[in-house]
Amino acid sequence: MSNPNLIYLLYAIGFFGFLILSEFLFGIYKNNNTYKNVKDASSSLIQGGTYLLFQIPVIGFFLSINLFLYEFRIFTFGNAWYEIFLCYIVMDFSYYWWHRASHRIRFLWANHIIHHTSEEMNFTTALRQTFMTPFLRPFFYLHLPLLGFHPELLGILGGIGLLSAIWTHTKLIGKLGFLEKIIVTPAGHRVHHGSNPEYIDKNYGGTFMIWDVIFGTYQAEVTEVRYGITTNINTYNPIKIATHEYVSWIKDLFRSESLSKALKFTFYGPEKLEELRQIKSTK
Repeated sequence: MSNPNLIYLLYAIGFFGFLILSEFLFGIYKNNNTYKNVKDASSSLIQGGTYLLFQIPVIGFFLSINLFLYEFRIFTFGNAWYEIFLCYIVMDFSYYWWHRASHRIRFLWANHIIHHTSEEMNFTTALRQTFMTPFLRPFFYLHLPLLGFHPELLGILGGIGLLSAIWTHTKLIGKLGFLEKIIVTPAGHRVHHGSNPEYIDKNYGGTFMIWDVIFGTYQAEVTEVRYGITTNINTYNPIKIATHEYVSWIKDLFRSESLSKALKFTFYGPEKLEELRQIKSTK
């Protein structure tokens, strides 16, 4: 328990459980139960538990790496409120690019697609993460200790960022006016989980939606959201949910006639895959 990041994670888990119970009870009260699909919610919780089993040991590993990198920092930021706020801004900006890359690069999408497989939208959906996320995501944050932000502060703010992402996974909160283009709201994040053509690859922000506004990936919620992926996998099996896109990727690699095509199957965006499968590589 000496690892502060682990302590913060355990607090986050407890708070997360409280939020799920609150959403369920509030939905019953409002006559809008968003937990009718028990199999879907259970699958999400299993995925979340598996994710945490890998996350907990990996925390210590990357904490050691961050402490090592911190010794080579360019600047030294303290704990003044404006320095903490700056750290959170930089972390959230980094998250935007990690999230965007997870949709645009196939081998990262193989990891992230699990988060979009649910055809429901409630707080348990936030837990749909794969066992590979704890190993992949930290690479998009390694510059932070080099910039001079202390690893312990990064752990605290990372927990806050985790909690800020939970409340956006709900259908029980409507639009929030002018805040929609400033912070990530439930309406904004519902768009991100939509398989409607106008909603695909939109609203990547973690806490702040301003990044999407700046980089042209913002989309307001204008029509009813159809949750899930463009071709739903129609299963609640946690193993199939977590691995189906990895299996598809490996099959594509084996059917590749050249190294060039294999690399394209690995790094191209998801929308180009079917086109690639139809093209015979020239020797």
